[in-house]
Amino acid sequence: MDEREWGHATWTSLAGAGLGTAEARKAEAKRTGAARRQRSSVVGLLPVGAVEAHGPHLPLVADVIIAQAAADAALAGLGTLGFRPLVLPPLAYAAAPFAAEFPGTLSIRPATASALVTDIAIALAQQGAAAMVVVNAHLDPTHLASLRQGIAEYEAGEVAGRPPIRHAMPVVFPDVTRKPWAMRLTDEFKSGACHAGQYETSVVMAAAPELVRERTRQALPAHPVSLSSAHRDGASTFGEAGVPDAYCGDPAAATREEGVQTARVLGQIVTDAVQERLGRPGHSPREAVGGRA
Repeated sequence: MDEREWGHATWTSLAGAGLGTAEARKAEAKRTGAARRQRSSVVGLLPVGAVEAHGPHLPLVADVIIAQAAADAALAGLGTLGFRPLVLPPLAYAAAPFAAEFPGTLSIRPATASALVTDIAIALAQQGAAAMVVVNAHLDPTHLASLRQGIAEYEAGEVAGRPPIRHAMPVVFPDVTRKPWAMRLTDEFKSGACHAGQYETSVVMAAAPELVRERTRQALPAHPVSLSSAHRDGASTFGEAGVPDAYCGDPAAATREEGVQTARVLGQIVTDAVQERLGRPGHSPREAVGGRA
């Protein structure tokens, strides 16, 4: 059985990987006679997407598919660094106010999304994981802010209803809307006209081709409206941004080959972000990335 997926593992296999609460790890070390490890080499990859409209040709969970593809693409590289990467069950619900006017979009409150990220990070830290990596593919500005807030609350160690405690486990969030990561992605992505366009459609074609409405996709005209520019100009919905069909960019130009390459790049971004923050197990980040912490 493939146990690269956290949810496919058993508790016994994860105990063997050094996971469990401090008390459980102490008991396991006593039972087996092995030295108790303070922290395992397990890195939890959290794919984050949304349930929102992605044009007339892509499924509502397109972002979840893209995030999952990016996490899967990072597994080999993280393994080479000496980590044991495991893909967590994806976080599919998010703040999605930009697309809330479309049927099917399920937008949750930003505070709810922040709390989920905080609580998942705390749970992983208590299990002794080496790190949590937020692998996000949903680019709504409100959502991105909620992720940053959730990570900040975890790092501050002050969460309502919990005793104050700062956990040692880092949370890594390579935000692909920011440099340097954004510069590695496609021209369409960098233009901001990439919601259900060539960039996203290509990845879904590679990862879940059965969910792409091909005849519809091929007939769609290009719609080069930059959502990032529209947001800066004050738009808060697709309608206000001039995106009436919940897509922008050029989905008809998408190809499976581009999707495979984009997923590979996204996976490398995850791997590089982890190495920059953590280095390799047993080495400092400074040693691993030539002086950059």
